[in-house]
Amino acid sequence: MDIFRPMEKHASRWLASMLLLLICAWDSGTAVAEIAGVSLTEASPESQQLDGRKLNAALAKIEAGDYGNIDALLVLRNNHLVLEKYFSPEYHGREYLRPILSSTKSISSALIGIAVGQGKITGVAANLLDYFAEYPDLKNPDARKQEITLENVLTMSAGFQWNELEIGYADPRNDFNKMLQSRDWVKYVLDAPMSHAPAEQMVYSSGATLLLSSILQKSTGRSAEDFAVEHLFGPLGIENYTWSLARGGITNTYTGLAMRRRDLAKIGILFLNQGRWLERQLVPQKWVLQSTRKHIAAGPDTDGRWYGYGYQWWRFHDRDPTVKDLEINDIYFSWGYGGQFIFVVPHLQMVVVATGNLYGADHRRTFDLLHDHIFPAVLQ
Repeated sequence: MDIFRPMEKHASRWLASMLLLLICAWDSGTAVAEIAGVSLTEASPESQQLDGRKLNAALAKIEAGDYGNIDALLVLRNNHLVLEKYFSPEYHGREYLRPILSSTKSISSALIGIAVGQGKITGVAANLLDYFAEYPDLKNPDARKQEITLENVLTMSAGFQWNELEIGYADPRNDFNKMLQSRDWVKYVLDAPMSHAPAEQMVYSSGATLLLSSILQKSTGRSAEDFAVEHLFGPLGIENYTWSLARGGITNTYTGLAMRRRDLAKIGILFLNQGRWLERQLVPQKWVLQSTRKHIAAGPDTDGRWYGYGYQWWRFHDRDPTVKDLEINDIYFSWGYGGQFIFVVPHLQMVVVATGNLYGADHRRTFDLLHDHIFPAVLQ
């Protein structure tokens, strides 16, 4: 169904990006060795005001299975990698390309922000259907469909009738499954009847995120993957990954990425630093702030928990148990099925990457890990 393609075909473009980065470094007076070193800087927990004993206790609990099947944990503070541990033989090691599933959505949102910053997309108020003039006769015509904006798509509040989470993905009634069985995935999303007005409520939809791929390609003249290679992955030194295709040959922006956990950490550090990497502003600062704040309520979850949702990024509710002991609830995170997370905690200058095989209610075990061990490790 999806076709994975390795990074090697982009090697020349990646090298060109690196050359441009070196030139920028030379012009700005920044040491070439520093710019060329796109690897993460390692440090001891104590040097970054973290209690290493508490972090080791977290590792012991994970290895004992107390937090479900977490297969990797990375903790960064003050732009330094202070903990990196891989637990599972199946998902082993630093170089393994881990499928991150719906955490792909947050990276896709960053690409939209880059395109907005370049003026290739006019802004989030752009009308959705203006990008899809090739579909003049959509099913289920509705005046509300004409009002959908790009922002509504980013916040999954377009108003389309869509059922993806209430029944299993293999169930033929699941709209995600029906989209995959259709001849034209984009048209299937746009054909859906409207269940409510745009911006009225959040309905989780991978189909909505697929539309972002088409919008990027139409706006930039390049696939979302190629655009990422030039403007995001290249500058970050993300050299190895796979990214699947959706039907019709467009980039799968909703679940398609597989990456090294260290490269997920780079995405987290980039956002922690408000879109800046070394001497370059890769993602507009305004977009980082706008895309990661709560725009709409999301939930309830299966246990009654509510969340906030931004532009393909999640937020904890102020009363969520994960954040109950923090003075500031400024955490935002990417969230992939099975427990693929990038957590960014600005007031603690912290990034946490966790991946695993956590399904059903088990995905919240990672949230418990944050509350029980990671946040308490911060030395006041």
